[in-house]
Amino acid sequence: MNCEICGAFEENLFRTEVEGAVMNLCKNCSKYGKVIGDSVQASSQVQRKAESESQLRYDYLNEIKHALNENGLSIEEVSESIRCSPKDLKKVVNGEMLPDKNITEKLEKLLKISLYEIDFVSDSAFKKDTDELSFGDVVDIKRSKK
Repeated sequence: MNCEICGAFEENLFRTEVEGAVMNLCKNCSKYGKVIGDSVQASSQVQRKAESESQLRYDYLNEIKHALNENGLSIEEVSESIRCSPKDLKKVVNGEMLPDKNITEKLEKLLKISLYEIDFVSDSAFKKDTDELSFGDVVDIKRSKK
């Protein structure tokens, strides 16, 4: 897990109260407040988890048009086969409407094409994104003199 002040990746974070806010902090940053609980550990599932996200290919329109021409199919024939209105399919093919997952799956199966590409996104607990700001990047922490 990442420290909420400095953003450092740590296996164990401490629940710490800082100026009335309860935060999960690394050992170094926990000195800015009062530790109120035991260390919080990232579960092994979170540490090992890697999500995969599929997204519509940028050239999906060309892929559909090419497959229609190659197979000699009309929009009406395809819409009847996949049980979709010809009006909606024509909007998809002309780029006026984004296809929903149901239509794209049926088109992929019928036309034997792939309209989605898979992006692998690692979990934020696995590494710290350099573009992401943490609390410590924004705030200058000064300790009061007692």
